[in-house]
Amino acid sequence: MQLLASFAMRGRSQSVMLTTVLAMLSLLLPPLNILSSSVVALVTLRNGPAEGGLVLVLAGVASGLLAWLTLGQILPMAGFLLLMWLPVWLLSLLLRNSRSLALALVGALGLGLLVIAVQFMQTQDLAAAWRELLEPFAQSLTEAQLIDAAQQEELLGVMAYWMPGVTAAGYFLQSMLALLLARWWQAVLYNPGGFRSEFHSLRMHRAVAAITLLVLLLEMFLGVGESGFWDYLVMLLLAGWFLQGLAVVHGIVGKVGASVGWLVGMYCLVLLVMPQAVTVLAAAGFADAWIDFRARLRPRDTNSGTR
Repeated sequence: MQLLASFAMRGRSQSVMLTTVLAMLSLLLPPLNILSSSVVALVTLRNGPAEGGLVLVLAGVASGLLAWLTLGQILPMAGFLLLMWLPVWLLSLLLRNSRSLALALVGALGLGLLVIAVQFMQTQDLAAAWRELLEPFAQSLTEAQLIDAAQQEELLGVMAYWMPGVTAAGYFLQSMLALLLARWWQAVLYNPGGFRSEFHSLRMHRAVAAITLLVLLLEMFLGVGESGFWDYLVMLLLAGWFLQGLAVVHGIVGKVGASVGWLVGMYCLVLLVMPQAVTVLAAAGFADAWIDFRARLRPRDTNSGTR
């Protein structure tokens, strides 16, 4: 990872080359689009919005040309530019100017809200639209005899209802992961240990917690309906507080000097029992906005290392 960052920061041509190559490879291995966006963010954080924007544009042109030569169309690269690089560039600009991860996180939540709004602007019946998209997948499960016809209908109904919220939350997490990776790269190259202290202190303002509480109340009393807007908004906010919950655990482990094994165990739980673990961490992050667990702990005198 550090080698990628070092190569990207050698110059503009290297940044454009790495961004373009990672974008093209992500057509085969989608997670690489996070690395591609992180390069744009790293250049922006270190060298400013003009340089980051120039890398974005040049990489977009190069990727579009390569896509046209290899695939016969530029639409996939145009999607990268609009859906990933540009929003992450904006978030990195916000982080560079504010020097606040919490504010950048709120900005990413705003992007997630925009994703929900765009989906509602495209169609009035989101569930029906998603059902049409997901039907071939559910049908393939039935043909493989993994589920029967009744289970297929039930699965389609559940997936189609929740996909707008899953899409918004996933977009938020992907954008934030790209930004956090770029910030970590920047710290490794130019400010060792800086990302650790910054992430450990990540804490959204109580006003965001108050808005979340209001949304939860509205979801309880108004959310049971056909549109599902409040349910999707709650899912998006849950993703935001989940990230703060991760920061809380990292901060506590680092402050008390506990073993890194606690962090390994936490991430294993997230992978193994994802819905429950994510909910617990989100609840911890939400509670921290009111209580500030990390400020109430006394640091150990021993050197706890980097976590």
